[in-house]
Amino acid sequence: MTDIRKKRVPYILICVVLSATVRRMTPRLSALSILACLVAALASATAAGPNPIYDAGKYTTSKQHVANGHLSEVNVPGSMHPFYVMHLYGNSTERGFAHGQLLSQTILNFIETQLPAYYVEEIDGLDVAGLPKWLQNMIKSLGKKYASKIAPIALSYVLGQQKKYLAASKANVFDEMSAIAAGVCSVANPSKYCENGGAELVKTIEQVNMLPELIRMQCSMMGAWGKSTKASKLLQLRTLDFGGGPFGNRTMLVVNHPSNEGIKFATVGFPGFVGAVTGFSEKIGLCEKVDDVTAPKPKPKGSYKGQADSFVIRDVLQFSSTKEEAIGIMQRAHRTWPIWLGIGDFESQAFNAMEYTQDVVHVYDDANISDATNQTMFENVAYLDKHPQPSPHPDMPALVKQYYGTMTADNILQNFPRIMESGDVHIALYDFGENQAYVAVGTTNSTGSFVRKAYEAPFMKFDMKALWDAVKA
Repeated sequence: MTDIRKKRVPYILICVVLSATVRRMTPRLSALSILACLVAALASATAAGPNPIYDAGKYTTSKQHVANGHLSEVNVPGSMHPFYVMHLYGNSTERGFAHGQLLSQTILNFIETQLPAYYVEEIDGLDVAGLPKWLQNMIKSLGKKYASKIAPIALSYVLGQQKKYLAASKANVFDEMSAIAAGVCSVANPSKYCENGGAELVKTIEQVNMLPELIRMQCSMMGAWGKSTKASKLLQLRTLDFGGGPFGNRTMLVVNHPSNEGIKFATVGFPGFVGAVTGFSEKIGLCEKVDDVTAPKPKPKGSYKGQADSFVIRDVLQFSSTKEEAIGIMQRAHRTWPIWLGIGDFESQAFNAMEYTQDVVHVYDDANISDATNQTMFENVAYLDKHPQPSPHPDMPALVKQYYGTMTADNILQNFPRIMESGDVHIALYDFGENQAYVAVGTTNSTGSFVRKAYEAPFMKFDMKALWDAVKA
């Protein structure tokens, strides 16, 4: 805490001076100005030192039970908002219905208020490549003023291109989404979304699940094992950089206990989402990053015609027991947009990074990943930073070099994301030796701007075995 206190003092002095200045100009704004300043000072001071790590089990409170699910709330010291853990049991329909019941008001608020505001902020910077000309022209000409109307049209277009591919998955994701809507309406009715049997809500939830396909994510990932780690076991890091909006505040852990559709798996995701961008299972761990490139490497081609990346990731989590099985699912998928995927498993205690493109899935490990990244090679480490690849940025290789041979969950979490400033929405780390998963989340204000990013926040430690063994009440 010494470093934090040292940084806090000058910030507080600045706040006092600012408050005195504002008081002379506008007395009523003085209290608000110093409060805002102190919040920013505390967040900045906290970021100066290693992130604290807390055992989530000691700070968990049960909130609600339904027939096929239960919801808990985690509030570790330093939390700015509750973190929810939701367990779902049964087949896809039973799990979806419980999802909707447990998060009814949260889902409605998310889709009615928070996401429309997010669309307004994002519409001007939207990558329209791959969209038809008529839709590109609509986005460019109408922009922010009609963003809440245009975004659903764009998401519906993406869904139309992909529906038959998504429906072919044995995960039964459309059954699950329809059941979420039914679960919401069983609690929230009357609601405009629940009229006509909830058809409007089903459509909206399906559209929202296309968001990761329309808006790409900048992220970092690393797998470290063998000689590189203190315990010689696999440690897998995933940081999600997605920008502002409601996602940090709404990040949650969803633990699925399928009755007849694969293995138990967990996603670090958002209300109403059934795809995955971050997750782990009884057998594997997964991380993801957009495949943006710098010259002279050509950008891999892509299109919306296929199975959305987030739903391929969902299939990998639910139906893979090894990283080789995961790679097989990726290779057989009707792939859309290029991304990087990282897979580690308990069986091998090792990690592969895949450049997953429409044309081919390139599989990399510690021996050849530098061919794609142009970064320093380390035995038993494969990593990609948040920048376009190949990357000239020295932060991540410098950290790997500094901690090589001594890497633990704690020193990775407390140093890598914070120093790299990677992971604004959420961060996850899977410790395959200790069977632990760690999560940190960002916090945004009512305008969607960050108050604190995930790499500045405390980490919550979850016992994986306890998650899988949690029984239906």
